[in-house]
This record gives sequence, C-alpha cells and structure tokens, in this order.
Amino acid sequence: MKTIIELTNAARRKVGEAGLEARLGRLVLGEWVGKGDFVELAGSGDAIVFVVRARRIRLEADGAQALIFELDHPPRPAMR
Repeated sequence: MKTIIELTNAARRKVGEAGLEARLGRLVLGEWVGKGDFVELAGSGDAIVFVVRARRIRLEADGAQALIFELDHPPRPAMR
C-alpha cells in the first residue's frame, strides 16, 4: 500500500527551519508504524523528533488505497 506523510503546521515549520524538506520527501514509513511512534530526522545538527499523531486509510474513487501518517512536532501524546 502506498504511504503518504502529512505534517502539522508546527512540524512543517520545524522541517523548513532545519532544511530537511528533501530528506522528509524520501521518508517511507511502513504499515507497522503506529500512532504515538517517534520518527527522527537527522540533519547537520541534532536529530529532530516527530510523533505519529494520526494515521488513516484513504480509498480513492479508482480503488487505489493509501495509508496516511500525520507527523507532529514537538512530540506530544497521540490523540485517541
């Protein structure tokens, strides 16, 4: 299944500040990743830690499916 990564506004700002857009674009998370898991992106400085805030499955009109992960920063407990 295809996976897609979405960022909260705070996470998007952090990625931009750190210049990690290209690295994030290459990130592929597997189906085994769950809500509340941490994802670290290493840059030229310290690693930036994100939390999987939510995950959902999108079913397109043509039948294609995608698993969407929403990352947040700074890591906070996942919403239930």
